[in-house]
Amino acid sequence: MRILKSIRSRANDPEPQSDEALLAAIAKGDMTAFERLHRKYFPKLMHFAKRMTNSPEAAEEVANDVLMTVWRTADRFEGRSKPSTWMFGIAYRMALKQREKIGKRRGDVELDEGMVADDKDTAEAVILSTDLFNALKKLTPELQAVVELTYYNGYLYTEIAEILDCPVGTVKTRMMTARRRLRTMLSDTDITGTENEVA
Repeated sequence: MRILKSIRSRANDPEPQSDEALLAAIAKGDMTAFERLHRKYFPKLMHFAKRMTNSPEAAEEVANDVLMTVWRTADRFEGRSKPSTWMFGIAYRMALKQREKIGKRRGDVELDEGMVADDKDTAEAVILSTDLFNALKKLTPELQAVVELTYYNGYLYTEIAEILDCPVGTVKTRMMTARRRLRTMLSDTDITGTENEVA
């Protein structure tokens, strides 16, 4: 883990490169490229893993392990998907393993700030956000992942299918199932929104 702890911000870094260029450089052992990728994706990966595992400690472990996997295997990235899709796919599988380890010992966890509505002074908004957070925890990992990746990470169904390694039709079915179950649990909360169309 030393390699991750040593990463720091560099004020004089040039403009960020594309993710593809960073991976190509990382494949050649470029630590600066790895630091840039780490700064960009560690918070996103940890946020996703925290929601999937309901554990800050497990989420940090997942994010670190994903990035260490990227460092070790960047030369195997074939470019058939976006780098971010590849990394979130790794994160999803690792988060599932962590979730299995945690099992029924999860209990209640602190509300993730990202789940709270922007109007934090509105008691009703906070209550609804808390209810939504708790409802999401009750979904199966497969359903929860589809909701998280769609609404909180902005991925299209085609990209989610790559991350979860399943057909696009399966992603759509899981989303419909997740919405139906959340609707049942949250009678006063409408999260259905607009259908995430596949381009």
